[in-house]
Parts: sequence; structure tokens; C-alpha cells
Amino acid sequence: MKNRFIAGLACLSLAVTIAVPWAVNALASKQSIAANNKQSSLHPIASHVSVIAHRGASAYAPEHTLPAYKQAMQMKADYVEIDLQMTKDGHLIAMHDETLERTTNVEQIYPNRAPWQVKDFTLDEIRQLDAGSWFNKAYPDLAKKEYMGQHVPTLEEAITLVKQQGNGKVSLYMETKAPNIYPGMEEKLINILKRNYVIHDQNLIIESFSEESLRKFKSMAPNVKLIQLYTASMLKGKDVNQEFKRISNYAYGIGPSKELVVPKIMEAAHQNKLVVHPWTVNSQEDMAGLLSLGVDGEFTNAPDKLAGLLK
Repeated sequence: MKNRFIAGLACLSLAVTIAVPWAVNALASKQSIAANNKQSSLHPIASHVSVIAHRGASAYAPEHTLPAYKQAMQMKADYVEIDLQMTKDGHLIAMHDETLERTTNVEQIYPNRAPWQVKDFTLDEIRQLDAGSWFNKAYPDLAKKEYMGQHVPTLEEAITLVKQQGNGKVSLYMETKAPNIYPGMEEKLINILKRNYVIHDQNLIIESFSEESLRKFKSMAPNVKLIQLYTASMLKGKDVNQEFKRISNYAYGIGPSKELVVPKIMEAAHQNKLVVHPWTVNSQEDMAGLLSLGVDGEFTNAPDKLAGLLK
């Protein structure tokens, strides 16, 4: 599979240089580095380039709802990404923000409880919220009646859906969001993964910006793959080769913002045997440019675009 992919990638790289002018310099720079290194980082080190549905197929359905996860699987995503927050009574829910107002009608239902932080609401209270109608208002061309009244899923509901409808071809990619404000989050996550018989899934991935959270997870579940997320500020002033060598004792890979993915980053990551999964990549031009640099997967709101490009 890997050889076929690399052969296809060579053709894709040529197409990128024709269709995307800015990719020429990046590709030339990459080839120059590869010429002085026995391992060409133009090639992914993973055997399969992963399509990671960012918050589900969130370009087409309200993020972190069951319809968004269903569409991601229908669009041939390899992974459904689930951001995790924790309720006041200790339940893990699928939610990107630490607050509820952006993606629910919490301001209407609980007007006197600003700033509407997830940690201040019980699961039963959050179940009263509409997590889909905002999408219909924001994107009328994509609006569907079924999105109205969608609830905020628990982690267990999301796992059940992926297991039932993923046909064994779709895996889970979960982020511990703001673990510093949710004591015990990692233990709860591990218990849920065990209870739902996915802790031993060789494709399961846990991601976080928090190194402390990932190291804690590593100590409790050493065989689970961990991705260290990065923003530009987290790498500012650092020797990336030394940084990636340092994290390689707990991490399976890195998740940098897409703007950070340049030949130097790719070279350092792959030399330290770390896969690279950039976020969040939504245009096929950007997808193709990153593939030409040898990334091992991409987070995208539009999994159908990346799956189509790879196909």
C-alpha cells in the first residue's frame, strides 16, 4: 500500500506544482533537504495517510453532533475527532469550547447563568440545549430540519455511534480540552474507553495541547497513541529537532497548525519517528500542498475533499 501511495504522491506533487504556484518553492526546498538525507521526508512515514474529520464533518453539519459524525463516516473519514469537556457532575461530553453559548441556545434557556461554562452545568441541564439550530442560521444553504434540536452528545454516545456505523473502518481521535480545569479527566476517559472496549484499539489516538495531560495518560495507558498538538507560540524560539526528540518518549506524533508545516518541521518530526497531522486544512490546494511535504494525515472540516484527493 505504501509504495502505491508514494508513486501516486509523486504524480500529485507534479500536479501541485502546476495547479498551485506557491507549492513550487516548498517542493524544491523539500527536495534539496531530501537530497542530503537518506530518508526523504517527502514520503509519509505512516503506511496510510489519515483523513481526520475535525469535529465531525463540520463543514456540512453542526460540529460535535451525531449527524456531523455520521456524515464524516459516510465521507470515508478514517477518524472522527471528538473534543472533550467535562460537566459539573463529571460526565465527558463532545464540545470544543469551554463555554456553551457559541454552539447551543444556552443563553435563551439559562439566561442568568453567564458565562455559561461547561463545568458549571450538569449533564441533565446540558441535555436541554439545542446544539444544531445555530448551524441552520449560520449556513442557510446547508440547513436541514434534522439539525434542529440536536443534543450535545456524551462521549459514550459518540463511541457507540462510531462503533455501530463505522464498520470497523473508522477510528476515534479524542482531545482532552483544558484538562487543567477538569481534575480527573484522564482517569474518566480511560474508564470510558475500557467500558466500551476501545482502549486496546491499535488505531485509537488521544491528542492534547497539554503535555502534562498526555504524560499522565501515557503512565496509565502506555500503548495508546498520543499526539502532541502545537501552536506557533509553543515552538517559538525552540530547536524543533531537540523538541521533537524530547517528546518522542511519550508521543506518537505531532499536530501542528497548518501554517507551521514547512520542510524543517517535517524533517525534524520524521527523523524522530513522529507522524505529522496538521490542522485545520479545508481547501484542496492546501491539502495537496501539505501532501507534497509528506504529512501523515490531515484534520479537515471537509473529509470528502481530502478523501477524494487521496483516492
